[in-house]
Amino acid sequence: QMLKATYGLLRLALLFYLKLVNDLTEDGFEINLYDPCVATKMVAGSQMTVTWHIDDLKISHASEKEIDKFLGYLKSKYGDGLVIHKGDVHDYLGVDHDYLEKGVVKLSMIKHLEKVFGDFPEEIGKSASSPASDHLFEVRDVDETEKLGKFLNKKLAADFHHTVAQLLFISTRVR
Repeated sequence: QMLKATYGLLRLALLFYLKLVNDLTEDGFEINLYDPCVATKMVAGSQMTVTWHIDDLKISHASEKEIDKFLGYLKSKYGDGLVIHKGDVHDYLGVDHDYLEKGVVKLSMIKHLEKVFGDFPEEIGKSASSPASDHLFEVRDVDETEKLGKFLNKKLAADFHHTVAQLLFISTRVR
């Protein structure tokens, strides 16, 4: 059942991607040859860029009026239920984009990191002076470790792995 569900999700994501690409090219966008989740077109003398990750789109253009026209086009294709965020500061895929200073964009993941670290169970976490502490190079006997109770219980192990997955996402997203 899990394989069927996973296959269904992957298939759904692919079908949405194909529909979005079709709708964008129908509207005159060109898909970037190096990143298939980026599309551009010249609108009113400036480049409009659409980037996306699954179903989260980020649209940029010099004219807010042109963005509004394009949003109207998207609504005609996908319905009025689109969630739209406008302004000079956005959270897009866990990255804060700050356009308040003219000609400058500031990217930050501080809020996202604070949430990850804030949610990390205190019973697991402890500070270290270095990411390469000496105890990392010690090999422990499994029987001795079990006696000392140094394995995490299932809930803490799941919490630990969840945090590691979040940090891996952050490390790739920030690049």
